[in-house]
Amino acid sequence: MTQPAGHDDFADPDGAPAQDVAGMSEPDSTRILETIRGCVGEQNFQHWFLNRAHAAVQNDQLKVFVPNPFILNWLQKRFRTALSQAAQQLLGPSGQCLLEIDQTLLDQRAASSESAAVETNHGHGENNKVSQPVMSSAARVTPRLQAVQSPSPRNSSENQPAQPAVAELTPLAGRRRFRGFDTLVESECNGMAVLASRQVAAHPGQRYNPLYMFGSTGTGKTHLLEAIYSDIRRTRRNANVVYLSSEAFTNYFTAALSARTVPSFRQRFRNVDVLLVDNIEFLDNKRATQEEFLHTIVQIIENGGQVVVTSDRHPRMLTKHREELTTRFMSGLVCRIEAPDEELCVKVVRLLAAGLSATFTEDALQYVARKCRRSVREIQGALNSLDGHFSLTRRRITQAVAREVLGELVQECRRLVRINDVERVICEAFGVTASELRSKTRRQAVACPRAFAMFLARRCTKSAYREIGNYFGGRDHSTVVAAEKRVQEWIDGGEPLKLPVTCSGRTVADVIEQLEERLMALAS
Repeated sequence: MTQPAGHDDFADPDGAPAQDVAGMSEPDSTRILETIRGCVGEQNFQHWFLNRAHAAVQNDQLKVFVPNPFILNWLQKRFRTALSQAAQQLLGPSGQCLLEIDQTLLDQRAASSESAAVETNHGHGENNKVSQPVMSSAARVTPRLQAVQSPSPRNSSENQPAQPAVAELTPLAGRRRFRGFDTLVESECNGMAVLASRQVAAHPGQRYNPLYMFGSTGTGKTHLLEAIYSDIRRTRRNANVVYLSSEAFTNYFTAALSARTVPSFRQRFRNVDVLLVDNIEFLDNKRATQEEFLHTIVQIIENGGQVVVTSDRHPRMLTKHREELTTRFMSGLVCRIEAPDEELCVKVVRLLAAGLSATFTEDALQYVARKCRRSVREIQGALNSLDGHFSLTRRRITQAVAREVLGELVQECRRLVRINDVERVICEAFGVTASELRSKTRRQAVACPRAFAMFLARRCTKSAYREIGNYFGGRDHSTVVAAEKRVQEWIDGGEPLKLPVTCSGRTVADVIEQLEERLMALAS
């Protein structure tokens, strides 16, 4: 989310990354710098912009990117007029300056000390950015797949021109920084996934194939993929390793269909030694891409290669995927990554705090660990907020200061789940529509998810029985009471879930637990 320089709200911390001022591709980068310098003054420029912010002209707007909400708010209040003047000087009377949070600045500050398996979005998902595929320098790429970042310095010097369509798929080329196993914090909540990832990295294609890891946002799935990639590239320099998101795979496949280069696409992806794919849930309802991906991983495994996939849900909960694909995922090893436990949170807080400029008291660190238990991202954001506060005030961060600064943040992170959140999660999990949940039908394929929805609405929201009944088709409170009682009996009795087909075999208690986790992720 962007915000005009004249607006008082914080920018979304998941805002789009900016190009670095020092390496900006815009032809007038020097003019941008000098214009901002002239409008804010030399001293302010040196302190607030040169070392803290990046700027770029994008889409006929001047965009200024900063690492955290506190600095953004400070610039907003102090330099609003000056930045608007700079935009007008650069772009004319209608020029506008927008302030954004650049998540890559946060990542760069924490990368050297980050010890937790923090999941990164790398430019896809919520803001419809296309994920950046990363392919090893040993890969034999086709001309349409040449504009791809590699951590190898040799690739960065290659001067082969990239196709424009492919360049659009790699907006962050040259900026990716890969984490390794050495920066992981292990605990009971992620121990199995870490162990499996280490073994896959040490012996690709020999055990746990495919390896499927799932967990809610911010539990470290992407960090584990990066660690596997880094370790294999370090120990097997000639290995053909491909790491990308399922969104990027989809874009390459559709581009190949349009360009009629599917044979080249298949040769590229089916002949790799290791394929690492993040966020496989993006393939929901993409039947053609699912079939192509299925054939791709089958071919890789048959050739002795390794496949690793991550998702936000168990394979059986991928109700909008082909059954052949979900069963293939389950034929290997499925590892669940739990939300950070107390032990991991304390370790992460201490290690991340060590890489920041702020001085923290022990009780302040304990306070952050207690209040930010949903994901490592939440911990990182809280610490960055405190570090920004320290940059402005130069006050040591005590528990009292942390409580004052994070009070509003903690409230926002703990917002209540709403009934429509429950409805959304149920519809996604069971492949039903909202209108079906609210209808009068008693078909088991709808009645069972409806009962789950009523149960979760009572457990996770503050809505009364009558309000829940009215929401789900004008039913009376006794219907909701009966549904709640019935689901609780299924949980207490260890009853297996008999539908949908892709969820059969799992207990109702397991399904409810995972649905609750997804609800909490929505509320974070």
